[in-house]
Amino acid sequence: MVKKLILFLEMHQPRRLRHGVLNKLCDLRHYEVNESIINSLIFNDEVNREILNRVADKSYVPTLELIRDLSNEGFKAAISISGALIDQLLMWRPDIIDLLRELVKKGTIELVAEPYHHSLASFISGDLFLEELRDHVEITRSLFGQVPITFENTEFLYRNDWGALMERAGAAVVLTEGVDWVLGWRSPTYVYGAPNLKIRLLLRHYRLSDDIGFRFSNRSWDQWPLTADKYMAWIRATPGDFVLVGLDFETFGEHHWRESGIFDFLTWLPKEAHRADVDFAHPSSLVNEEPVDFLDIPSAISWADVEKDDSAWQGNELQRIALNHVASIGNLMKVHGLEKTWKYLLISDHYYYISMKHGPSGEVHSYFNPYNSAFTAFKTIEDVVVGITCALVNAGRNRGRYHEIK
Repeated sequence: MVKKLILFLEMHQPRRLRHGVLNKLCDLRHYEVNESIINSLIFNDEVNREILNRVADKSYVPTLELIRDLSNEGFKAAISISGALIDQLLMWRPDIIDLLRELVKKGTIELVAEPYHHSLASFISGDLFLEELRDHVEITRSLFGQVPITFENTEFLYRNDWGALMERAGAAVVLTEGVDWVLGWRSPTYVYGAPNLKIRLLLRHYRLSDDIGFRFSNRSWDQWPLTADKYMAWIRATPGDFVLVGLDFETFGEHHWRESGIFDFLTWLPKEAHRADVDFAHPSSLVNEEPVDFLDIPSAISWADVEKDDSAWQGNELQRIALNHVASIGNLMKVHGLEKTWKYLLISDHYYYISMKHGPSGEVHSYFNPYNSAFTAFKTIEDVVVGITCALVNAGRNRGRYHEIK
């Protein structure tokens, strides 16, 4: 029976785009085409700041303060903080950075590396994916004094070749989804290896994760209310060596409000874990465990949607067109000093909003979508791509004329 619980929490907020900016971008004068002005036009930072402050007050601050209190009871967690969120926290909520630093210093949390911008870089090129991973390792080292050896791709995306690239970037442990078609008869509660690699694969137990992430506040669920003692009994009764529970950090206080009892649940979790003889553990603590088997994963898996593949971001033609168009202007934007802005355009959320799925997956997409439809989301990012291209081409022409006149 399981003796270890690994709790992984993903902290991420996208930098949402402003709708209807095409004409404003095309009308820029050549001396106005710079990172500051373009960013002020394309990013809806009034909304981004408002949402960040709300999430910080409802989720980040109370949860991190609670984790600090629980650390004396043996509580541990692994947390990945996207670079896109770190950038916003440094601008608007540095108090969250301070709380995280305190927990890292105490040894309560292990930081997990991911693509810096929580991006779809792995779909663009191996070099870009490596760059994003290494940038995230560096910001984690410089801000928090910890060099991660546990990695994830955005939203637990994984494929054999991506695993190899994560290993090159410094990964010893990689977190991904316990997908049924990959596991077959096997269980996600053991350490696995990847063919021809040294990394250890730890797989999320999606049923036990979704019991908290999606079902906790569902009063029609036959197991509602979910209490800490009931949950730990399920963990303890699970065959295997460990359970990896992976959640959005915002599960606590934002997706499930304080009134749902989610903070009481978290408060009692370490107490009930102790009673059940289950220890909280960091992913890296399993780095030297021998794998029970090796998993060949030639096509993309993830923790998103019912399908648990890459269809949350690349499942329809509009999503694929949008990503291809953004990828196509990368070199142009780099030449004009807009590489950082370009990488923001690769944030996975922009493509998630363009999903046109129905059913339970579609409901989740709609919950997170700041636009009124997938088509509006598509038009928003397309206007940004066309508008930036227009601005840069016009600026190049005008600069050329200016130099000819001189």
